[in-house]
Amino acid sequence: MAELEPEFEVLETRIMRAWMNRDLREIKALISGDCLFMFGTTPPALLDRASLIAGIQSDLALDGFRFHEMTARRYGRGVWFTAHVELELKVKGQDWTGAFLLTDLWRKGSVRRKWKLAERSLAPLRGDGSMFHAIRALQLWR
Repeated sequence: MAELEPEFEVLETRIMRAWMNRDLREIKALISGDCLFMFGTTPPALLDRASLIAGIQSDLALDGFRFHEMTARRYGRGVWFTAHVELELKVKGQDWTGAFLLTDLWRKGSVRRKWKLAERSLAPLRGDGSMFHAIRALQLWR
């Protein structure tokens, strides 16, 4: 697993920088044609590739990011990447800055065989830590 993390940390940083800089060419190079982006809102909101790209051009502004606790692991022919990430994010001018759980599924493209983002889920985190201790107590490997 550890050997995957540096490669996907680079890919994740590229996609976040492209989002910050509204570099649509780079975004399109990194996102698959059937990419879906799920936001952990109530109720959840979903954007397809075209909607995501249009949003990045206009009302989905990323002004800063910082990754924490990253993991990458193979799953079949894809790779799951998860991280806690701090985002400075605005949606239609409304501030949504905070800590998020980011979960990405990467697959190799069919033509050039490069990794492409196939699915992204972004959900805000609760900061009180109460569930962490309860769930960690369930771990059998402690």
